[in-house]
Amino acid sequence: MSRAARSVWTRTEHPTATPEQISSMLRERVYGTIACLSTLLVLTRHIDDGGGPWSAVADVLIATGGLWAASLFADYTAHLAAHGHGPKGHEGLLALRSSGQILQASAVPVLLLVGSALGWPPFHTALWTAVWVLVASMGLFALLAVRRTTLPWWKRIVLVVALVALGGLVVALKAIH
Repeated sequence: MSRAARSVWTRTEHPTATPEQISSMLRERVYGTIACLSTLLVLTRHIDDGGGPWSAVADVLIATGGLWAASLFADYTAHLAAHGHGPKGHEGLLALRSSGQILQASAVPVLLLVGSALGWPPFHTALWTAVWVLVASMGLFALLAVRRTTLPWWKRIVLVVALVALGGLVVALKAIH
């Protein structure tokens, strides 16, 4: 394996993310997941309105894309206020990396909806699968978050359960509305 290929796999050329960067990325992932989840749940209530999977793809992309743009604008504005200039170079890349988590949160749901538009799975199945994939991903990211802590094991479990419960609560509230 070449040196360049090896460095891609081992990430030796890029330092480990700082705690602040990890926090920012996880925060943006949770925001993106909740925004995408809420959008999908609204769509589940209107399956028979004739919009179809392509319309759902557009709705998810508009919702998460709008949140992504708002996040970048907020980062830029906050950096400008704090430092007297917008983020440059590495700082700008870090902002894109963090805010990109919002778009990444919608990747699996969009792929499921595009698959539905192309014929499989059925639209109803794609929507609900996407919903539960997002709830499960909240649990996964909670696990990733707590693994770096020194909290006792039972507090780690409480945090993971709390984030998954938040996703379940969003589903429940949208379902009864």
